[in-house]
Amino acid sequence: MTSFEHISSHPIPDLRAQLEQYLDPASGARHVHLASDQDEFAFLVGFPTVPQASDGRAHILEHLALCGSERFPVADPFFAMLRRSTATFMNAMTYPDRTVYPFASTDRTDFFNLLDVYLDATFFPKLDYLSFRQEGWRHSFKDDRLVRQGVVLNEMKGAFGDPLSILYSGLNKALFPGTSYAENYGGDPLVIPELSHEMLLEFHASHYHPSQAMFMSAGRIEAKEIQAKLVERVLSRRTGRCPARRPELAADWIAPRRAQVRVPSAQARPDEHGLQLSWRFGESTDPLATARLRLLSHGLLGDASAPVMKAMQSAGFGRPSQMNFVDSGLRQLVLHIGMEGLTETQVERAKSCIEHALEDAATDGVPVDVLKTALRDMRFAKREIQGDTIPDALRRLLDAVPLLMNGGDVATAFDIEPVLQQLGKEIEDPAFFKHAVRELINHPNLLATHVIADADFATLREAQEAKALALKERELNDDERRQIGAEEAALAEHRKARSNIDVLPCVQPSELRREPIALPEIQHQHSSISVVGGATNGITYATTLFDLSTAPKDDWPWLSLYADIVPDLGTGSLGFEEAGRWRQRQVSSFSMTLDTLVEAGRTSLTPQLNVHASALTEDEAGIPSAIAAWTLVPRFDELDRISFLTKARVARKVNGLAAAAGQYASLAAAAPYSIRRQFAHRVHGLASLPFVAALGKMLESPEGVQAIADHLKRIHQLLLEVPNRVIWVGLNGSSLEASKALDLRPSRAGRLGASDAISRAHEVANVALRVASQVNHCHIAWAAPSVEHPDAAPLAVAAELLTHLALHRKLREEGGAYGGWASYSAEDGLFTMSSFRDPRLAGTYADFAGSVREIQDAYFSQQTLEEAIISVIKRLDKPLAPYTLASAADRSERRGVTKEMRRAFRQQVLACTLMQVKEALARWLPPQAASRAAAVGNANQDLCGMAVIEVADLVN
Repeated sequence: MTSFEHISSHPIPDLRAQLEQYLDPASGARHVHLASDQDEFAFLVGFPTVPQASDGRAHILEHLALCGSERFPVADPFFAMLRRSTATFMNAMTYPDRTVYPFASTDRTDFFNLLDVYLDATFFPKLDYLSFRQEGWRHSFKDDRLVRQGVVLNEMKGAFGDPLSILYSGLNKALFPGTSYAENYGGDPLVIPELSHEMLLEFHASHYHPSQAMFMSAGRIEAKEIQAKLVERVLSRRTGRCPARRPELAADWIAPRRAQVRVPSAQARPDEHGLQLSWRFGESTDPLATARLRLLSHGLLGDASAPVMKAMQSAGFGRPSQMNFVDSGLRQLVLHIGMEGLTETQVERAKSCIEHALEDAATDGVPVDVLKTALRDMRFAKREIQGDTIPDALRRLLDAVPLLMNGGDVATAFDIEPVLQQLGKEIEDPAFFKHAVRELINHPNLLATHVIADADFATLREAQEAKALALKERELNDDERRQIGAEEAALAEHRKARSNIDVLPCVQPSELRREPIALPEIQHQHSSISVVGGATNGITYATTLFDLSTAPKDDWPWLSLYADIVPDLGTGSLGFEEAGRWRQRQVSSFSMTLDTLVEAGRTSLTPQLNVHASALTEDEAGIPSAIAAWTLVPRFDELDRISFLTKARVARKVNGLAAAAGQYASLAAAAPYSIRRQFAHRVHGLASLPFVAALGKMLESPEGVQAIADHLKRIHQLLLEVPNRVIWVGLNGSSLEASKALDLRPSRAGRLGASDAISRAHEVANVALRVASQVNHCHIAWAAPSVEHPDAAPLAVAAELLTHLALHRKLREEGGAYGGWASYSAEDGLFTMSSFRDPRLAGTYADFAGSVREIQDAYFSQQTLEEAIISVIKRLDKPLAPYTLASAADRSERRGVTKEMRRAFRQQVLACTLMQVKEALARWLPPQAASRAAAVGNANQDLCGMAVIEVADLVN
C-alpha cells in the first residue's frame, strides 16, 4: 500500500522513457521515477544540506550515515555491501548544497536489498560517537605529540592542495556572501575540529527528514513497488514535517565587486597570477535562462574564433583559464570567464582584454550558424548515453536533483527539446546575441577576482594547525590527556569488534551467470573498417586508429604533444580559427588520444594514436571529412599557434605537479613490471617531466618553436606511412557509405604491429616523490600474469580479499587514509596496492606487507571467499555505454582475448578456492620483488629507505 499520489507523467522520446512524478501528501516527500527499458535499476535519495559553517558537517554526516544503522548495526554496511552485492554503482556524494546517496544494479533482488540498506542508513543511522571520531576528527598522541586524525580531515587536507578546488571555493565565498555557499562544504581542516558530535546529531535531525527527502529512481520497474518500500521503511515511522530547506539566494549588488583568492602553488612563479570574472544570475530552475546562458557562453568561448576566446588566446600574454564555464549546479546560475599564466601587472590588462572583446561582441554579434551549432550540441549532450563511470540513468537523476530540490520543473532536466525549439526561434533575430552580451556587460552582479599563487599556502596552513595544536596541548590537564588516550583505546577496540554482517542481504555466486556478458558483433567491411551496430540513441561514433609500433622510443613524448595540440591547429588552407568553426559545423565532438595495446600473453606493446569524432546520426556525413582534415593536412606553419598551445600545456603540467603527484607515483611503481604503465610513465608520468622542461627551453626562441613544429611535422609524416583502421559505431542500418569514406589508405591497412622497444625492467622502483602537500599517496606493485594464466582468477579474487578484509581496515579505519585498495589488471600484467590522501607512509607500507601475510596465513570462511568472487564478477558485468562496449569488443579482438578465454576466466573465478588464492599470492607477491613509489609532502618522515626526488626540480 502506498500513500504517494501521482502528480504528472511526461514522455521523453529521445530516451525512450517516461518521467513520472509523485508526492506523499502527509510528509511532502517527492518521488521522481524514470520508467525505461534500460538494463540497470537506479535509485537515489537526496537531502538539501545547507551548513552555515566550514566545519564539514554535511560531509562528515555523509560518511557517518554509512557506518551502521538501526536494522543493520554493522560497523561498515556500505563497504560490506560492496562485496555482498552485484551493484554496478554505490556511493554517497556531498555537494555545496545537497547530499545524495545513489546506487544502481542490474539485478532486481539486489536492487531491493540495497534499497533497504540505503533507506535505513540515511533515515535511521547509528551516528555513534566513536564513528564520528574515526570518520570526522579526533585528537590523538603521536610520539608524545598532540595531533589530529580523521578520514574526512585527511581527505580535505588533500583537497586543499588542489588549486582549482580552492579557487572554486574562494569564488563562491565572494559571490555568495551570507549564504551557505560561502562556506567550504567539504570542510576546512582548520575549522573541522570546531564540529562536535552533538552538532552533527542535530544536523541530521533537521536535514535528513522525509519532508526534505528527494527519492528518485529509474529502470524497468513500477514506481509503486519502490513506494511501498518507502512507506514501509520510512514514511510510516518518521512522520510530520520540517520547514523546507533551500540554499539562500544572494542579495543583488548595485555595482561589480573585486576579490582576491590565494591558491596553492609549488613555486609561485611571477607568471602564475590569474583573473576570473564571475557573473551571478537568477535561479537555475529556469530552463530557458539556463539554456540562454549556455548559448551565450558558447558564442563567446566555444572555439578559437569565438570573440572572447580569440581575444584571450591572441592577447600576447597569459592564456584562457581552466574555469571558463557555466555553473548550473547551484541555486543561482554563474558564468565564469578568466585568464591564467599572468604576471601581476598583466591582471588588469587581462580584464581590459575580456571587456573589450565583450564590447566587440555586443556590437558585431556572431554568425547565426554558431548559435545553431550550439543548440545542436545541447541536443547531442542530452541524447548521448554515457555511463562508464556513473550509470547513464543515475547520471541523469543526479543532474535533476538541483531542480527538484529548488522547486523547478524536473522534466526539463530530461527533455530540453521544447527549450531548444524556443531558442531556435529566438536566434533568428540578429539582435538576440548582441542584446545578451550587452546585458552581460551591464550586469551589476559581477565579481572580478585576482587569483594569487601562493608557494607558502600549505606551509602556512600547517603552521596554523601546529600553533592550534600546541596551544591545545598546553591547555590539556591530566584528565583530558587520559580521556584522549581512553578514546583512542576505545576506538581501537571498536574497530576490532566483529560485526555480524549476516544481517545484511547477500547475493550468492550460484545466482550469477556462468557466461560472460555478450560483446557486440563486429562487421568487418574489409581489412581496415569495423562497423558495430548498437542502440546509441541516435548518435554515431567513429575512431581512426594509427598503428605507431614503429615509432622510436624517443618520439613517444612527441606523440603525446601531437595528440594534445594538433586538434587546435588549422588544416589545409584554413587557419586555426576558421578550421575550428568549420569542424564545429561538421561534428559535435572531436579529439585525439594516445593509447597502447598489448596482446594477451605477449610482452610487446603497440602505441596507437586514436582520432575520435561523433555526431548526431542525421549529421554523420560530416564525420569523415572532420577526421580526414586533421589526419591528412594539419597546419604546422602556424608557429605562433604552436607556441601558444605548447606553452599552455607546459604551464599546466608545471602548475599541476602536486595534484598529479599521486598518479606519478602510481606509474613509477608500476613501470618496472608493466609495459603499458612504462609507456604511460614515460609519456604522462614522472619520466615525462624532463621533456616538459626541454619544451619550456625550446619555447624561449623562434628557432626552438620552429624545432617543435618540425618534430610534429615528422610525427605527422609517420602517421601517413603507418597502418590505420576505423571503428564505426552507430544505429543498426547506419550509413556504411559514410564509414567507407574514412578508408584513408586501405592499401596500407593491416594487422597492428607490436613494438619491442620496451620490455619489463629488471630494477624495481623505490622512490619518494616530494611535492607540496599535507598527505601522502602510497603505491606498491608486482608483476602479474595475463588473463589466460591459471593464476589470473585467484589474483583477481585476492585483490578483493585484500581490499575489503585488510586494507580498508588498516589504512582507512586505523590509519586515517581516505582510501586503500588492491587491484589486479590482466591487460597491464600487474598487481598493485595503493593508498590515497594518507597521513602515514612507513605504517602504510608495513600494512601492505602485513595484509598479504594476513590473507596467506588466516582462515576465511566460504562466505568471505564468495563475497570476493561476487566483487570480481560484478566488475566483469558492469554495463557500458554503447560506444565503450563496441570499443571493448574491438579491443578484445585485437588483443586476441576470445570469448572462450573470457568464459574460462569467469568460470575460474566462480570456482576459485582459498588455497588457490594463497598459492597465487605466494608465487606472485614476494616481498623482495615489490616496486614502491609514493608522493609525499614531508621528506623528513620515515620514508622506509626510499630515495627522495624533488618533483619540481625535474621541470626547471
